[in-house]
Amino acid sequence: MGKCTNVSQALRRQFSPGSLLLLLFAAIVFGPQGFDWARGEPSIANHLAVVTNSQGVVLVQDVTQTRRPVSGVRANTIEREDGAVVCSTEHHNTWRGERNRFWDIRAFTSCAAPAYPFKVCSNFAVQSDSGRQRYLGPFCSNLTDPPDG
Repeated sequence: MGKCTNVSQALRRQFSPGSLLLLLFAAIVFGPQGFDWARGEPSIANHLAVVTNSQGVVLVQDVTQTRRPVSGVRANTIEREDGAVVCSTEHHNTWRGERNRFWDIRAFTSCAAPAYPFKVCSNFAVQSDSGRQRYLGPFCSNLTDPPDG
């Protein structure tokens, strides 16, 4: 039986040092989110920060970012320093692109800012237009001291 020279030559071309280097470079540049995008996986990134405005109102800065539209449920919580959940609420929404919003803490979590150190967290259960589902989070703010007053 003869050798499979066409197959071996094709494999040699596909796995040359240059093509492997290009694949490694693409993995570094695009990272896991690039591969998620190519497969149609839903993805969302979230940054939370607790701030107080000039009137003394406690607000949550909420920055969400997606590469393609996703919809689903978001669970927002206030947690103590030890991670125990004080209160929570759910929001159904659709996210697309980048969005930077400021929420009153009561609207974001359904309770007032506690009188002890706390953090605000979000968890997402999202679905892409292709029907793929994914659970992402928790995304949490830094530990915040209670507001004065």
